[in-house]
Amino acid sequence: MRAMMLSDREQAILLNLRKLGSPGCDERSVERELALAQRHGACIITQADADYPAVLRLIPDPPAVLYLRGTLTAADAVAVALVGSRRASLYGLQSAERLAYELALRGVTVVSGLARGIDGAAHQGALNGSGRTLAVLGCGLSRIYPPEHDKLAEQVAAHGALISEYPMDAQPMPYNFPRRNRLISGLSQGVVVVEASHRSGALITADCALEQSREVFAVPGPMTSATSHGTHRLIKDGARLVTSVEDILAELGLSPLEASLPPSAEPIRLPEAERKVFEALDARAPRYIDAIAHQSGVAMPELAAALLQLELKRLIQQLPGRQFIRRGKDAGWS
Repeated sequence: MRAMMLSDREQAILLNLRKLGSPGCDERSVERELALAQRHGACIITQADADYPAVLRLIPDPPAVLYLRGTLTAADAVAVALVGSRRASLYGLQSAERLAYELALRGVTVVSGLARGIDGAAHQGALNGSGRTLAVLGCGLSRIYPPEHDKLAEQVAAHGALISEYPMDAQPMPYNFPRRNRLISGLSQGVVVVEASHRSGALITADCALEQSREVFAVPGPMTSATSHGTHRLIKDGARLVTSVEDILAELGLSPLEASLPPSAEPIRLPEAERKVFEALDARAPRYIDAIAHQSGVAMPELAAALLQLELKRLIQQLPGRQFIRRGKDAGWS
């Protein structure tokens, strides 16, 4: 029979197709799956392969098959997951992007789920820090979800990997995402929940982390915000409160690379809005956001984005009362 001619690798793919795809899959389905993976630049690895992540072998119910677009490296052994609400606030988005950026600067791989909100901000922060980031999908790699993250997915694949246990053409069904959360935590040494409501999927990831003996962290938020309810509950239950990246690194006992800040001797080329905002700031006297807007001539929505980017680039610092100051008179720019 043709079935007896399948290699161990093909047998694993077939079993995975029957488990997570269609029960009626046969040998021809394996051939189609391999062809589809090749067409989309993906590879399929099994537990028998040397590049299968060692940390996933140890979790309950490890995936028999992983679909991968991009690369996994030894550096990914030092990884932290950042997850949270899809309906994130500006505060949550800024917190996720900043934490991911600072983790990336220190050589830590950022893991998340490519979802709207906190996940997307986490991946973008890691990319802004020229770091590695892994995205675990709740669908097949031929169907990026959400569709507006298509370009972000390409960047993640170029600077890390897109990962899924689902067959290439699997739809992003609601029940897929809770299942994939165990892989987000499994690939990480700790899980940071940035924002979460009472029923957020991020809390499922936190539960998975506890089951896998991973550390759980939570970023506090405004007590009046619905997306703070879940994180505050985690803190009450013993999660480590996070106010800076140092809280994460200290708890995990990590000694990753020092932050590789841009040398002051080399000018940093800034987009026009960021340059105008930077020029409106001073290294000695803090300025309120209204004064910055008036002097720079940058409209408020664009100003907020420019201030965030300048903070992430460590060129400016935010002080209490929404005041901003340059980090130092020798910070290079052009």
